[in-house]
Formats: sequence, C-alpha cells, structure tokens
Amino acid sequence: MTTPPQVSIISANFNGARYLPAAIRSVHAQTLTSFEWIVADDGSSDESLRLLTEAAAADPRIRVLAGDRNGGPAHARNRALDVARGRWIAVFDTDDLMASDRLERLVAHALAEDADLIVDNLMLFDDEDHTWRRFLAGRAYNVPRWISLAAYIDSSRMYSRRPGLGYLKPVIRAEALRGVRYREDLRIGEDYDLVVRLLAAGARLRFEPGALYRYRRHGQSISAAMSAAHVQAMLETDAAIAPALGAHPTEVRVAQARRRRSLQRALAYDQVIADLKSGRLLSGLTHGLARPDIWPLLTLPIQARAQRLLARLRMSLAQPSHVGS
Repeated sequence: MTTPPQVSIISANFNGARYLPAAIRSVHAQTLTSFEWIVADDGSSDESLRLLTEAAAADPRIRVLAGDRNGGPAHARNRALDVARGRWIAVFDTDDLMASDRLERLVAHALAEDADLIVDNLMLFDDEDHTWRRFLAGRAYNVPRWISLAAYIDSSRMYSRRPGLGYLKPVIRAEALRGVRYREDLRIGEDYDLVVRLLAAGARLRFEPGALYRYRRHGQSISAAMSAAHVQAMLETDAAIAPALGAHPTEVRVAQARRRRSLQRALAYDQVIADLKSGRLLSGLTHGLARPDIWPLLTLPIQARAQRLLARLRMSLAQPSHVGS
C-alpha cells in the first residue's frame, strides 16, 4: 500500500474549462509535493473532463471523479472527501489559484500550533478590471491569531461592513472530519456551515495572515449569484445547528442571533428589489416601509457601480501615455 499523501486537495468543478489550465499550473507549482488533487466534476458540459483527464494522465497525484449531474459544490466536495487519503484536507476551487508555498506554510503552521483547521487571507483579483486587493485588511489580520466560534459567526452576517471569514478556504485536519460532511442543500455558504459545525464540536481554528489563496472574481462565480432561495437555505441550516450552540457561551448565541437577523433582513431586501424590478411599486413600497432596517441596503447597487468605475479610472491613470510616440 502506498504511503498516504500529506494533503488531499479537494475541488468541485462545473464548466470550469476556461480556468482549469491556470489552476492545474497552480497546483503543480506547490512546494509541498506530498499531495493528491481530487477533482469532482459536477456534470460539466464544456471541455473540463478532457482537460482534467489529460492532467491526470500526466500526473498520478491528480484524480478525477466524473459526475453525470449537477449536484452543487457541496455534493461534489463530499464525493471527493469520501475517497481522500491525506492527513490534511485543502479546499480549492478550480477557478482560483494558490501561492506556490501555500500548502507548505499552512500545514507547518497548523502543526506547530496544534490547530485542527487553518485559514489564510485571500488575494482578490478581478478578470474584468485586473485589480488585486487583500480581502482582510487592518491590524487585526496582520498577525497570526486564533479565531473563536463567536468571532467566526459574527463576521458572517449578510451585508456587514466587515468581510466574512466564511469566504476563507480552510485546510482541515482529516481526523476532525470523521463523520462530518458538507450539507448538500447549500449551494452558497457551505464552507461556513462546515467550519461552524467543526468549531461547535471543539475544533480549533488558526489564522495565517499571508494572502496565499488567490480568489478570482467573475460573473459566473456561484457567490455572485445569491438568491432568496440561497438565503432561505442558510436560514434553515443555521436553525439546524442552533441546538448545538446552546451549550456554548453567551457570546456565541448572541453572534448567531445577529447573523439570523441579517439573513432575515437580506430576504426582505431581496423581496423589495424583486418588487421594484417587476414594476410592483406599491408592493415594494409596502415591504420597504415594513422593514426600515433595509433602507440603507437600497443604495448598495449604486455604491458597487461607483466602486467599479473608480477602479477602472485608477487603472487608466496608472497606464503610461503613448501620445506622440
């Protein structure tokens, strides 16, 4: 029997052919070489399976699990988890990238601190305007730290001014995942839910300040397609875990209540926007008046558009002029 790899990288892939070559190069560049990369295809109709099969033929560390239906990222990741052999599990999306020393640094840090899970900062990059920025900014995220269950939950409120820690991609000790899998009814927020359940069961989460994960932002991202159904599913999963949080300190229950209110607020906001887009102005006004806490959210589309325009302006100003050349 071959020696188990140190890390099992697990990926869900759905029609990711456009980004797969870069993802494959990113995995191959890892300085930690004792890994297996398990890619569970989620019923792709593009060239994904051909690209993945060719990559697996060239590197025995790559394993491809073909899927005949689209069950969502949680379903695909569970298929990968069921066959993973590594001592650590690294979640990686096939439209993203990693710094070459990411796995080596995170595993070494987790082992040194006896952590069950470790996350790093994200470097966000945009296909449209080619901007790069760190996801978590500020002094609190410039140093390694432990992240408590309460802090993790409280950061993951909808439309909060603070970035949600649930977006971070975890590397998890395989022992902590025994008997634990993703909830397959979630298509958004599945990493958050898994980490909360692990922390609620006593796992310890460590933060590495390096922005080693490269998170690609594009219009086809699942996270860019948030709907009322996604929010409702998150409310239901939060309700399911509430009993397990009952024995935790008050700060955990307070954080959970704040998150629940934020999800309910997001549902109300979605209803008003749907009314306005459909021309149901009276209905939109009625729903808006019933929830004055959503009024600040109505300016978000304008703010987002202004931020995109500002980013493009900065890019154009940064480019050298060729007038007269």
